[in-house]
Amino acid sequence: MNTRDALHSVMIAFWQNGYSGTSMSDLAEASGMAKPGLYAAFGDKEALFEKALLHYFETYGGPVFARLGAAKKHVIEDLRDFLGAVADLTLDKSTPTGCFLVNALVDCTYGSERHREVVIGLKGSRHTAIRERLLKAVAAGEMPADADVDRVATFVDGQFSAIALLGRGGSSEADLRTFIETGLSALPVDRGAETFDETDPGRPTLRR
Repeated sequence: MNTRDALHSVMIAFWQNGYSGTSMSDLAEASGMAKPGLYAAFGDKEALFEKALLHYFETYGGPVFARLGAAKKHVIEDLRDFLGAVADLTLDKSTPTGCFLVNALVDCTYGSERHREVVIGLKGSRHTAIRERLLKAVAAGEMPADADVDRVATFVDGQFSAIALLGRGGSSEADLRTFIETGLSALPVDRGAETFDETDPGRPTLRR
């Protein structure tokens, strides 16, 4: 197993059990590396956890934030894709439930103040990405010029965390999609731009 695959396995172990619930022996078993090899490649347990958090954000967040920032779709469709991505991840049976970052923040499953700072910093990056997409929406006329972008960004960011927690609690895909659409309906955008996909009457799409 190469070091990236080993780090991914370490991330899954921390995601599943949290910092305190995961021992170095657990990490060695998950990664297929002996403890001395883990220390040599990544450092101690605290360093491993921080690297796992950053790997999570890069692996699962990077592509989603890139699409959001590209702003190639209407803001509602971009946000639907953005929120849908966390719903898909939450429901993915091949990964632990919920969002690793949200789990760590809610459960305080981090080992040091430095870890807490990393988690909060990554959450801040998420909020910034949402805010920047909303600013583009205002510039494009998709949202009113006087829209309170900061407040809307905080609302969408809260939806993101809520979806992760709902999925972790056993909510179905239909429940999560309904939650997403209800949240999107509250945003200050031109609802007249929406139509319905005849193949899926319950899910709004946008006219081109």
